[in-house]
Amino acid sequence: MFFAIKESSVAAFIEKIRFRLPLEVNDQFLLLIKAVFMVRILLLVACLCLSLSVSAQSLSGVVKDKASDEVLISATVKLVPENGSALFTTTDLSGQFYFNKLKSGTYVLNISYVGYKAFMETVKIANTSNKINVYMQENSQLLGEVAVTGRATRAEQRGDSLMYNAEAFKVMQGSSAEDLLAKMPGVVVEGGTVQAQGEQVEKILVDGKEFFEGDVSLAVKNLPSDIIASIEIFDKKSDQSEFTGFDDGEEVKTINIVTKTGFRQGTFGEMTAGYGTDERYKVNGNLNFFNENQRISVLGMSNNVNQQNFSQEDLTGILSSNSGNKRKGFRNGGGKKGYQSGSSVADFMIGSMDGLTSTNGLGMNYVDQWGKKLKITSSYFFNKSDNQTLQQTNRNYLDAALAGMSYEEYKENYLTNWNHRFNFKLDYQINERSSLLFRPSLSFQNMDSNNSLQGTNKTDGALSNETSTTAVGENKAYNIGADLLFRHRFTKPGRTLSWMLSGRMSNTDGSNRSDFTDLLYSSLEQNIPEEHSQLKNNIKKQYSFRSNLTFTEKISDEFQLQLGYKLNYSDSENGQKTFVSRPDEESYEQLDENLSSIYRSDYLTQSGNVGIRYQSDRWNAMLRLETQWANLKGDLTYPQSEQHSRSYFSVLPSLMFHYVLDQTNSLQFRYRSITSSPSITDLQSVVNNSNPLFLFAGNPYLDQELSHIANLRYIHTTKSGHTFIAMLGATYKQKYIGDSTFVANENIELMPSVTLNKGAQFTRPINLNGYYSLQSMLTYGFPLDLIRSNINVSVAANYTNTPTVFNGVTSDTRELNLIPKIIIGSNINKNIDFTTSYSAAINNIFSSSDEATSNDYITHTASVKLGCMFFWGLTLRSTFNYVGYTGLDTGTEDYCLWNLSLGKKFLKNNAAEIKLEAFDVLKQNRNFTHRLESNYCDYISSNVLEPYMMLSLTYTIR
Repeated sequence: MFFAIKESSVAAFIEKIRFRLPLEVNDQFLLLIKAVFMVRILLLVACLCLSLSVSAQSLSGVVKDKASDEVLISATVKLVPENGSALFTTTDLSGQFYFNKLKSGTYVLNISYVGYKAFMETVKIANTSNKINVYMQENSQLLGEVAVTGRATRAEQRGDSLMYNAEAFKVMQGSSAEDLLAKMPGVVVEGGTVQAQGEQVEKILVDGKEFFEGDVSLAVKNLPSDIIASIEIFDKKSDQSEFTGFDDGEEVKTINIVTKTGFRQGTFGEMTAGYGTDERYKVNGNLNFFNENQRISVLGMSNNVNQQNFSQEDLTGILSSNSGNKRKGFRNGGGKKGYQSGSSVADFMIGSMDGLTSTNGLGMNYVDQWGKKLKITSSYFFNKSDNQTLQQTNRNYLDAALAGMSYEEYKENYLTNWNHRFNFKLDYQINERSSLLFRPSLSFQNMDSNNSLQGTNKTDGALSNETSTTAVGENKAYNIGADLLFRHRFTKPGRTLSWMLSGRMSNTDGSNRSDFTDLLYSSLEQNIPEEHSQLKNNIKKQYSFRSNLTFTEKISDEFQLQLGYKLNYSDSENGQKTFVSRPDEESYEQLDENLSSIYRSDYLTQSGNVGIRYQSDRWNAMLRLETQWANLKGDLTYPQSEQHSRSYFSVLPSLMFHYVLDQTNSLQFRYRSITSSPSITDLQSVVNNSNPLFLFAGNPYLDQELSHIANLRYIHTTKSGHTFIAMLGATYKQKYIGDSTFVANENIELMPSVTLNKGAQFTRPINLNGYYSLQSMLTYGFPLDLIRSNINVSVAANYTNTPTVFNGVTSDTRELNLIPKIIIGSNINKNIDFTTSYSAAINNIFSSSDEATSNDYITHTASVKLGCMFFWGLTLRSTFNYVGYTGLDTGTEDYCLWNLSLGKKFLKNNAAEIKLEAFDVLKQNRNFTHRLESNYCDYISSNVLEPYMMLSLTYTIR
């Protein structure tokens, strides 16, 4: 017997063979033996649990539309026994519901769904497993009755989801899904992104079906609000986790837009064209052809007024770096999945860029069901954008870091970007118990850039040194991948087997030519500028593979067991060849080995896990223990040979529970621990001198991070329209990958061709302990009948402690943010729509090395959005935004942005509208950002769109 092996015998066996192994293998061998013992223990626990397996009585079923045979998602299912309390659940994304731990007897099954006649049937529970298929009939008086009965109910909890009734939030005709979402409590729409319950929304579904995979902005900006019956917010698990029922930590915040049944068959859309002063123009449109299971959506846009109704895909990393994002934000490619890989298209998505952007885009989304066994989802999107960003940055260092030192930078960036992305999903039902899910994807991008930069360091207001650079770059990138998931349900309820395979391949190939002029100011020497040029050829390659084998077994009415094995592998290669030339030379033939490097990184993790799940009428809980063995290898092959290898053994627990107190109160807690490897950029030690005042190089001796993440959420809803959401979260990181920065007091030669001039900085990543963050949010929404409006009051508080090293001194940078906010949204009718809001972002940052000095400021943001439709189809729309600052000594002024339009609707059902729009009526538009970092504060201003007027025509198809 495997479990009968004595510990002493195994120990003797290890000692006997370890001395026969090479010394470099011993450490890895011992880690492997430890993993084997841990797996042995886990298997022993599993066998003991399996021995407790007993039979149970249950009721399950599928709820479908009677006419179309389409499943109905989030239908409310109520099961009432002859004697006892009623049981509640909702249908999942497959239209299925399930009740377990039932006693023999007679029950009444009630099912309700918005827009359908209620279903009621008496069922008898006698067998171990009872199944029923429910077909619901559409209510012919849908749109009239729902509008009356649904006004009082704004939000309702259905299982793990929070469902908002769209009829309870009035918006003006012609509004988008984004306008509707902005009125809902717990939802924040800002800067082209959507947040719900304190987390960023990463996926949009329409009636449970994917819509332009990975692009939330594209969906909410192009779907009209009047087709929406309800909005469902939930944490969508991975395809494999949805099948097994066990949380694997890969959930993403998701919004499911449930359409009104009248729009699930037919054609609807909208087209707009406009032209204005200063040659401003915009053309955009969307057409949707819905025929129950078959759905085709086509959209297109072209404008030069900064309207970007989609998320940019940034395979090269250039767009994000020019949008003011920190390098830290892109450090850990593994993220929560614990390995380096571009695991999905969404990983490369960023929001709108600064400056002025001309945009062209075209996309199509296709959903269909071919026969009874095959479901198809596919999408294609193309976009081309030209961006011009003129940006001024003023940086002031904290006194604890560099007293009296400041940095000023002015840069001009001109980018032309082409993107193509394809996504495909094939869900094939092999038979009643087995299915296959296949997800291939392909993206490729071309990027041309032309940039210039002027940077100046000052000490006590006097010039120390400055640099001037111009750069021209060309980059090409592609990302191709596929996921394959096999799922099988055995005849015994709760027993499943699933196997996921995933592969990715990405490549970035680019060249960048830069001209530098550096000047060092000195009172003792003549200030002579130093000029030089260089050409960098870069190539980045990455291959990754994932596998996850999971087996589940029902061991009692309430308990289910899970056993799993995971394998993740990532192979990354980063090559940089730098050629130098003098300004009077045209060729770049001299290779600079000090600025050239070829580095390869391999990261392999293997893990075994065992989990147990408990489910009852009110509880859904899961506990899992994962043991992970990881190996990180680094191989420098040029300009010299150097190898590094480290092995890790980790025990990664996770816990989740969801407790339903009643139909109006629920509590959810999640905890997980994850590992993530350093990115290849952080590992490669070649110097990046794109800005000679700020040099950066990687660190091949970095270790992997270990993060602990916990989140607690409480939701309370009432039929009268009150909604209360409380969220508390915490993150703690061991071996956090932070920055170590050194400022030169004199010229230092880092290598023969790289000099760190006096006043310049050199930064490299290092592992530090002590990083933690706390997040909290309270939201309370309620209707105010006096003004026929909905009131949403919220406050968010965040605290972050970030360790850093500056000039050899380790300190903690502590940042506190407090953001109270109030939103008043009208709920009068669709002819009068207003939303007004105010928020104050209170920011405080200080260093542990100088707690007496802190940087405090407040950003005040207020907005009023008004829409009215009068007699004769006349329309008025006005958007007024105010931004003000308290505590900033940068000369920035408060400003207001007021946009106004007057229009006239005509044709049958007011299908057409002609309107005159005025952008920035007060001519005060600004683009200003204040950014806090570990040792400094940045004040960043960018160019903005100038005032213009435009005449446009909109035609609506219903």
